[in-house]
Amino acid sequence: MKSFLLLLLLMVLSTPRLWAQEDEKHVDIEVEQETEYEGEFKHHQIGAMLGHIHISQGHNSKGKRWLVLPMISINYNYKFNERWGIGLHTDLTLESYEVEENENEIVERETPIAPAIMGIFKPGKHFTYMLGFGEEFAEEEDLFLIRAEVEYGLELPKEFEFGASVGWDFRFDAYDSWVLAVGVSKLF
Repeated sequence: MKSFLLLLLLMVLSTPRLWAQEDEKHVDIEVEQETEYEGEFKHHQIGAMLGHIHISQGHNSKGKRWLVLPMISINYNYKFNERWGIGLHTDLTLESYEVEENENEIVERETPIAPAIMGIFKPGKHFTYMLGFGEEFAEEEDLFLIRAEVEYGLELPKEFEFGASVGWDFRFDAYDSWVLAVGVSKLF
């Protein structure tokens, strides 16, 4: 155990020495070349996604069952910089359904629409993490929700981006759902 701790300590202490060997001039040239070829930073992004909403508290004539429903999502994002942004993500469920809430109470939801204001964090090139809040609007009742999403994006030509996302909607005193979707967005 002592030899393992000594090895770990040596690795931690030698790491800054390895970073110190990097030449600053070389790094500056790389950064200048990246910005020269990438062009102007695009702040706006609009996109559409197709997917399915998964609800574990679904209900039909046979009783409780898992529901998988088609959905469309229209998203607008404003990026402050490469890492941070804010967005409006609106999910529209394309079918009506029934869910079981609060001790066997059955509630029907007729094609609800659920906009949410999202905080956006993109630490690297592909993954984007989003967290926000919104409201699910339906004829029967409006429900407050908290939404969390993770999206994997691939750059396409002409400022387009392909994305695949998984998200979770938590509704207070109601049902929860998760979403799996793919789509395309345009930067401008």
